[in-house]
Amino acid sequence: MSPAAAEERWSGSTLDSWRDLVLTDERRELAETVRRHLAGGFPLEAVRGCFDAGSQPEGAWAAVSGAEYPSIGLPESAGGLGTLVDTAALLEAAAEVLVPAPLLATVMSLQTLSRAGVLPLEPARPAALAVADGPVAGRLVVLDGVLAERLTVVVPRERGVTVAQFDTAHLGPAEDHRHVDPSRPVAVFDAGEAPPLSHADDPRALDAVLAPARTAVAADLTGTAAGALDRAVRHALDREQFGRKIGAFQAVKHRLADVYIAVERARSLTRAAAVALAGPSASSGTELSLLAKAAASEAAVDASRALVQVLGAMGMTFESDAHLFFRRAQQTAPFLGSAAVCYRRAAVARRGVPA
Repeated sequence: MSPAAAEERWSGSTLDSWRDLVLTDERRELAETVRRHLAGGFPLEAVRGCFDAGSQPEGAWAAVSGAEYPSIGLPESAGGLGTLVDTAALLEAAAEVLVPAPLLATVMSLQTLSRAGVLPLEPARPAALAVADGPVAGRLVVLDGVLAERLTVVVPRERGVTVAQFDTAHLGPAEDHRHVDPSRPVAVFDAGEAPPLSHADDPRALDAVLAPARTAVAADLTGTAAGALDRAVRHALDREQFGRKIGAFQAVKHRLADVYIAVERARSLTRAAAVALAGPSASSGTELSLLAKAAASEAAVDASRALVQVLGAMGMTFESDAHLFFRRAQQTAPFLGSAAVCYRRAAVARRGVPA
């Protein structure tokens, strides 16, 4: 297939869509501003403090909501600005510094509601997203849901999908579930039936309505992977063994090169998904969001493992920051489908039949 034919199949648009995969100066500035803001206000010491406090730092949500980060990528009619491409750049930058606030969870909830055509949206309130196994009843395991005031629930039906929302105050206190990463805690809610806000009868609607949320998770995981890789590379350039920087050894170079390729693959797929979903024809974005989520899950887990490996014995200690990236990757990667599940659903989506 020629590059022109491949592009037409991918987006049905012009070459400008491919150029959108490279961040504009404004988006690079946005990402750098977010990175500096969150790294300065909530350094890794604050993430580490979550282990002692058992909760996210006080003021973390106020910092991200006060900067109106959750509004980025929402429609102007909902008080937002920019597109999902801006959202992805924001989330990747925030994840590089492991921001200990429910930013990703809130963005996933808002993007899902927006995708389902639900208005108004409330970006100033912390929220979370869950996907039910069946009818909305029983226990829902929610990523980063401890502080959530609103819970968006996507309910798969036999032929379609329903989107519902709960006020968590009516569900009782969230059960703080045992989790790997206390800076992104898992909550368990006992939910009952809720009036549906949106319903679609298309059997392919589940992956379509979750596509923006999957792209958001992919951006977050890509940022986690990039942050781990950056620290691994810096250590390899500084650490000396046998009279040489360890980065000069072929085994280390090859390991980090493989991780770099995985990170760039995840980043490219995530941006491609965001561009497709932000465009006039978002159908290709569903498949791309599944591929992006799969690639980013693999990249985050592999990069965090590589960080531990390059650090050597230090990487196995609690005092090292390596386990913070490893925990974040392990906690987030399974959400909205493991890599294997997302690859399978992407293959089915390409054939044009429901998964």
